[in-house]
Amino acid sequence: MPKQRKNEAVWIESRQRWQVNVQVDGRRKTFCSSTPGRKGKIESERKADQWINDGASDDPRFETLWGEFLVELKRTTGTGNYENHESAGRLWILPNLKLKRLSSITLQDWQEILTKMHEAGRSRKYMQGIRGAMTACYNYARKRRLPLERPDYLVIPKSAPVGQRNILQPGNLKRLFSIDWIERYGKQPCFFIHAWRFLVLTGMRRGELCGLRTEDRDGSVLYIRRAFNEQGELTQGKTKNAQRYIVLSPRMEAVLYEQETMLKKKGIITPWLFPDESGECLSGIHLYKKWATYRDQHDMNGCSLHELRHTLISAVKADVPEALLKTMVGHSKAMDTHGIYAHKLDDDALRASQLVSDVFDRLLSD
Repeated sequence: MPKQRKNEAVWIESRQRWQVNVQVDGRRKTFCSSTPGRKGKIESERKADQWINDGASDDPRFETLWGEFLVELKRTTGTGNYENHESAGRLWILPNLKLKRLSSITLQDWQEILTKMHEAGRSRKYMQGIRGAMTACYNYARKRRLPLERPDYLVIPKSAPVGQRNILQPGNLKRLFSIDWIERYGKQPCFFIHAWRFLVLTGMRRGELCGLRTEDRDGSVLYIRRAFNEQGELTQGKTKNAQRYIVLSPRMEAVLYEQETMLKKKGIITPWLFPDESGECLSGIHLYKKWATYRDQHDMNGCSLHELRHTLISAVKADVPEALLKTMVGHSKAMDTHGIYAHKLDDDALRASQLVSDVFDRLLSD
């Protein structure tokens, strides 16, 4: 039986509009109309009735659930996560499910979204992200005890393209560790050369590097405690595994020493290990723009900053057990870094550092 509205719209003289407040199952909403006279009263009440019997019912349309799901995400997660889900819904999920009642959505409806993405040539990783957004929406519906089919057993076609990574080859690595200038009205010292070298040696994400402070270093141990996301917001890291520590190899310590020496010569006093040119907190976007200039001038194979992380993993995967590599780069248990994950041992970080150091000593030797 449709739920009934118990109150009528009233004219708010100070705001020159009709307004009606309604509540269903503890959720409140206000509906308004600036149209004067009885027409405006009816209009605002019709909006309220539609919400009561559609959006606030026990079986709403999907677009209503998705809108409320996004509101929840905005309140409880970071901006980047919210924007990823908003984009997934707007581009792929809503066009296929928007007007369907939750109880009428089938597994085939979910699958059809992935099929259309495959037909449009989207990559496997992108499709996996959309599938994750579907599951997150289902979990929200489940918490509210709404009748939505779980998006299980969805198939991403085997022929879905896999994105190609541009990693630094040995020749590129040697150039990175030997050329410290960019061409700008002649050769100019590159302020961020040590930051890029450190990204390669540690496999850190650029947001993690931007978040490093001097107090994060304790002798030969470096703690990764925070990170900046793409929106410049300070977070505790991309995943629960992001907070970790690494044991500094001699080559890593040398890069940090060179960075410290450079800052002292420039008279920069800062709490950040890798600040911007004025000593302030470094922006990941700024770091990337400078890298793009350096990379293109020195033929670095089109490698992005994130692909410096892939460079490390690719370079050491034959020498470093995956369980050790996971702890170093902050991958989760489920992440396919390269094998079966084991419990972390007390000396894992030291062993990983030594193995990675051996690889780079070999790669960078003359």
